[in-house]
Amino acid sequence: MSVQIIGIDCAAQPNDFGLARGLVRERTVEIVEVSKGKGSDNCFDALVRQVQDWINEEPGATLLALDAPLGWPIHMTRALHDHHAGAPFGRPSDASRRDPNPGNHLFRRYTDRFIAQKFPGAPLDIGADRIARVARSALELLGRLEIPGDRQAAVPLLWDPRDLERLGAIEVYPRLTLRHTRGSHEAELHYKGKEHTENRREIVEDVLPGRLTLNKDDLRPTRPKSGRLDYDHDRIDAVLCVLEGLHFLLAESVGPGHPEAAAWLADDTGTPTAATVDDIKTSEGWIWFHEEEDPQESNR
Repeated sequence: MSVQIIGIDCAAQPNDFGLARGLVRERTVEIVEVSKGKGSDNCFDALVRQVQDWINEEPGATLLALDAPLGWPIHMTRALHDHHAGAPFGRPSDASRRDPNPGNHLFRRYTDRFIAQKFPGAPLDIGADRIARVARSALELLGRLEIPGDRQAAVPLLWDPRDLERLGAIEVYPRLTLRHTRGSHEAELHYKGKEHTENRREIVEDVLPGRLTLNKDDLRPTRPKSGRLDYDHDRIDAVLCVLEGLHFLLAESVGPGHPEAAAWLADDTGTPTAATVDDIKTSEGWIWFHEEEDPQESNR
């Protein structure tokens, strides 16, 4: 069965989305199209058609790899359920020895906290940061897409690559994908902003070509500054989403059932309100990421 991966770098507004489409070729992927999202403020019709057309063009299966939270922290939703104005919100600050900061417990999902204790540069807190607007936009897009041949069904979140049939989705984190692909230290991972043109050039011209096939011209901004070669970070993120989608399909990404993640989650079961893996799958979602050996470690 042929498979394509659509990487989606999500944003609050449709015209800020980054999109990349890749075709899986055995254990690699060929990027065949990269673009920015279409549409105007708060009007998602054009963006939905743009992604739906890509889905419809592929007769086989399509994996959507989205850079956005696809669920909210279960402890926050539980606390909100019975909360009323003026009442304390959430558990006391000293209720957990492992994570005494109540803000972390309320505003970060399990997957966010798991990643934060493993790597520098934790994902933004969906319960406390503007990333919630990005999540809302991502969920609107996901909810309006249709599965060819079954227009009434919702696009499922996948927890095993073998479950991909016609269409499915996962959540990814491009910055973490770049870390493991590039073997970079934290200072080398900054590639957004006018001052990081050289880092973007290195990613596009030196890092990505070793992992997938792409036309680097597709990653240039729509209107590059005169006399200055630059690449668009939203499109770079979309390509990184495709790359992580490939790792997922090859069963190389860490999910909540991974031994390390499962052990970490089990350590939280001592609290009365601990979430189960099923809670995470149905309420919070999970960031899929692969791990590769650090080249510096392998040379020791």
